[in-house]
Amino acid sequence: MAKLYDQITQLLEGSVDAAVVIDADRRVLHYNLAYEGLTGLRGRQLAEKVKGGARCFELFKLEICDQQCLGCKVHDVGRRLRVDEIGARRGDGEDLTFIVSAAPVDLGDGRRVVVETYRDVTADVRIQRRLKVALDYERRAKEDLEEKVRERTSALRAAQAQLVHQEKMSSLGRLVAGIAHELNNPINFVYGNVDFLGQYMEDLLRLVALVDGAELPSALRAQLDVLKAEIELDFLIDDWRKLLRSIRAGAERTADIVADLKSFARTGGTELAETDVVAGIDTTLNLIGPLLKNRVDVRRRIAPKVPRVVCNGGHVNQVFMNVLTNAAQAIVGTGWIDVTIDTVDDGASIKVVITDSGPGIKPELMAKISDPFFTTKEVGEGTGLGLWICANIVRAHGGSLTWGNRADAGAEFVVMLPVRGPATRPEPDPGRG
Repeated sequence: MAKLYDQITQLLEGSVDAAVVIDADRRVLHYNLAYEGLTGLRGRQLAEKVKGGARCFELFKLEICDQQCLGCKVHDVGRRLRVDEIGARRGDGEDLTFIVSAAPVDLGDGRRVVVETYRDVTADVRIQRRLKVALDYERRAKEDLEEKVRERTSALRAAQAQLVHQEKMSSLGRLVAGIAHELNNPINFVYGNVDFLGQYMEDLLRLVALVDGAELPSALRAQLDVLKAEIELDFLIDDWRKLLRSIRAGAERTADIVADLKSFARTGGTELAETDVVAGIDTTLNLIGPLLKNRVDVRRRIAPKVPRVVCNGGHVNQVFMNVLTNAAQAIVGTGWIDVTIDTVDDGASIKVVITDSGPGIKPELMAKISDPFFTTKEVGEGTGLGLWICANIVRAHGGSLTWGNRADAGAEFVVMLPVRGPATRPEPDPGRG
C-alpha cells in the first residue's frame, strides 16, 4: 500500500497539471507544486493547512464543488470521471478554466483515495471564445450582406421594371398623341362642315318648296309628284334635321374623346403646374368608359370651388386611372363606384375618396398590395407595380395614399394632395420611393 501511494505521489510531482490526492471526506492527503500555485498560499502555509486536515474545496474551490463534487462521485462509483471547462478562481483572483479529471485508487487495505488533476485550458477557452465571437461577427456580417444584396436586387428589379413601365407609358403617350392628332383632322373636317351641310339643305329645300308652289305644266307637275313620292320628300324634310343633329353630336363626342386622349398623353415630364384635378378625374372616367358602360354606375360628389392643385398632372392622372380601373375590374357584374372630392385642412389639401361595391381587400393582403411585383391578377394581366407606383407618385407630391375596406363591403382608397404642391420637387422617376 505504501509503495503504491509513494508511486502515485512521485508521479504527481512530475506532472505539469495541478493535482491532489483526497480521501472519502475530501481531505487533502497530497498535492503537487502546480496545485500550490493555484491556492495562492505559500509552501509553509499550505503545508500547515493540509496537516491540519484541510479539505480540497477550502484550499482551491471549483464552481462545481458545492453542488456536484467530482471527487465524491468518483469515490462512490469507483471509476474515472472527467468534466470539461470548469470555472474556478485562483488565489490571486484570476478566473480560470480547467478540465478536471478524477480517478479512484484502491490502496489494498480497503482504503480508497481519489486523484484529482486540473488541466488549465483558460488560454484555449479564451481563444475559442474569441474565435466564436469572430465567427458570429462574420456570420452576422454575411447575413447582413446577403440581406443588403437581396434588398438591392429587389430595388434593381423594381427600378428596371419601373423604367420599362415608364418607357411603355412614354411610348403609349406618343402613340396616343399621334393617333389623336391624326383623328383630329378628319373630325374637324366633319365637325366644321356640318353647319355648311345644314345650310345647303335649307337652301335646297327652299328651292324645292318654291318649285313645288309654282305654276307648272301638267306633265312636269306629274313628273315632280312621282319624284317626290320616290324620295319620300315629307319624311326627308322631317328627318334630315335629326340626322344632322346626330352627326354633330357624334363629331362633338369624338372630338371630346380625342381631346381626352391628348390630355392624358401629355405627361409634362417632371414640371409642376396648377392642375384641375376634377377635370383630370372626368377625363379618366371618359377613357375607361368602355370598362364601365352598362355595368358600373359612377356617382360623383364634388365640393363647390375645389381649388387647382400644383402637381404633375400626368402622374396624378395615372394614380386615378389605376385606382378607378382596379375598382371597375374588382366589380363582378353590375355595381357602382363613388368618387368624392373635397377640401380639408382649411383648404390646404384636397381629399379624393374612391369607393366601390366590389368584394373589398382580403385582410391578409391589406399590407401587401402596394409591395412591388405583388399582384392578385392572373399571369400576364398585371405586373404588381400599379399601386406601388401610385403610392410613390402621391408621396413624391407630399401627399398620402391609404386604403381599407368599407364597413358593409367594397374597398376604399383615399388620396390626399397638398394644394400648393410638395415641399420639394418630386423626383424625375415617380416610381422610386
